[in-house]
Amino acid sequence: MYEHEAAELDEIMELLPTEHSVLGALFHKHAGQPFSAMMTTAESAEEGLSGAEARLGFIRLRQKGWIKAVRKTWGENLYYIPLRYIPALTVAYARRVGEHPLLSQENEQKESGTQRITSDQIHVIREARADIAAEIIHILAWIAREGLTLTNKGTIHKRMLQRLSTLTHLCPDDFAALILNYEHPELYPAHVAIMLDMLLALGLLHKDQGKIQVHAETLGLWLEQSWSSMHREIFKVCLERYGVTHPAEQHFRYRLVLLGKGQETWFNIADLIPQYIKGEANSDAGLPEYVQNWLNALAGWGYGEIGENTAGDLFFRWLVEPDALLHMEAQQELDSAKNVFFVQPDFEIMVPPEVVPQVRWKIENCAELLSCDRMSIYRISKEQILNASHRGFTSDKVVEFLTQYAATGVPEHVYLAIQQWGNEWERSKAQSEENTLEIHRVMPIDFICSEASGENRSSEIHGYKPRVGLDDLRESFYVHGREGLIKNEPDTASWYKQEHPVAEQSDGLPAYSSIPDMWHNDWRRYHMSTTRQITAKAIEWQTKLGLKNEQSEVYIIPDQIHGQDDWTLTGWIVPESDERTIERCNISLMDWDKIRIIVPEHI
Repeated sequence: MYEHEAAELDEIMELLPTEHSVLGALFHKHAGQPFSAMMTTAESAEEGLSGAEARLGFIRLRQKGWIKAVRKTWGENLYYIPLRYIPALTVAYARRVGEHPLLSQENEQKESGTQRITSDQIHVIREARADIAAEIIHILAWIAREGLTLTNKGTIHKRMLQRLSTLTHLCPDDFAALILNYEHPELYPAHVAIMLDMLLALGLLHKDQGKIQVHAETLGLWLEQSWSSMHREIFKVCLERYGVTHPAEQHFRYRLVLLGKGQETWFNIADLIPQYIKGEANSDAGLPEYVQNWLNALAGWGYGEIGENTAGDLFFRWLVEPDALLHMEAQQELDSAKNVFFVQPDFEIMVPPEVVPQVRWKIENCAELLSCDRMSIYRISKEQILNASHRGFTSDKVVEFLTQYAATGVPEHVYLAIQQWGNEWERSKAQSEENTLEIHRVMPIDFICSEASGENRSSEIHGYKPRVGLDDLRESFYVHGREGLIKNEPDTASWYKQEHPVAEQSDGLPAYSSIPDMWHNDWRRYHMSTTRQITAKAIEWQTKLGLKNEQSEVYIIPDQIHGQDDWTLTGWIVPESDERTIERCNISLMDWDKIRIIVPEHI
């Protein structure tokens, strides 16, 4: 568990019981979605709280920062639980939302001695596609070379879209069932729309003078990150832009990350579905339709694989460390001996997955990607060397780069071929002034690869050294500009932070000083008219009533008075035990000797 997550869990445990109940109920009902009204009387009664207690707990949660508020331009207040607390709350209130699979499975194994599911017991029904972080680098390198020009209507030219559609390893089938709202769906296939939207949302692309271009500064910062940091940033975009904006689905997405098993371990999906959507199952899979759609998308981004056992139960396993998708990992030094690739005699380059992004970017700019799996395969060709030279990555620099990182060196005939292609380009450059001007044009590859730019830090990339400022730079695109293709509603109310914040308020609580102290300090017998007056005040203030006779003592959350002379009261009786069941009933106060209003604790 990460330190800040453990600290937040400790803070949850330190909340007062009323605050704990209110926060748990609101998280269960809304997750991170915005809501405009606090708990109803019935909802607070289910927690054993009066309306006044629930309101007091809500105010204190606002003061402590567990609940935020903004005011929309038309005056409506919106409340929400900040997104940063959702992971800790997912763990703390797991049993409120559904089962807690980690605890229940441990208990079952202790009792029955069963072993965990092994890979040979699961049949893979949907394999993971190419790693999404490596895929983004591949697509960015192509866009940096080719550019994406826009038509007068502001759409990408059809020819470029067709090329992009075939170039990306994303598959339209993985995202076809997601509910995506964007213009020109007849022009942009779902997988292309997601890729472009993702790059725009991350600030790696931007629209400028009729083109979509790579944002060089953001790219430089992006390539300095580790792969796991890239996965986290990309996953954040996926959560907030391509998921259905409904609390149940949001609960499932976070439970999948936090309550499932770790990397490379199969777990049963049914254990993670919130209890209040388990009935919304489709007849084929036996699971809510959205669950299958989201798992397909995760496999499409390369985050995991889907399988099933012999009984037909749906399983999933992460191919990345799931905890790292929501939390910043500790800075780790990369073993330089592992940050290498292999140049083969047939001009192919074999690139292991641990090779850092900056090195991967340079390979993309001097070789052609043939396959992208656990080991990616590139091929050095004359066309790629000439293209790289046009952008300032000359044959001498390519050879120097390959020599530095090739674990077994560069075969001599490969070295000689690169030099020959470079000489041909030099002769061509000398014959054409136009080509000379083209060479000196500043392009994204120059920012990363050209020594003249001062940004070539290839000797410093053996460890993860994130720059301060990536989040701020991305923020200007992602939150404030909301540049992108997908127009889905935001996943949390944190998107509304550009609206007017609402200050914490502690008003709205009953004026207890306006009634006699004896009404709430002491158990007393009153005339029935006074008893009715006390009861009416408790209903107005939404406080509890204490009722007592010689045999017993109960607490009731009053709701409504019925009748005049021989009147009765309906409300919820709150048993004293911790495992309590709230019971709604009708009570005659003539059966009780004494009464008092229960003022909320810590008022």
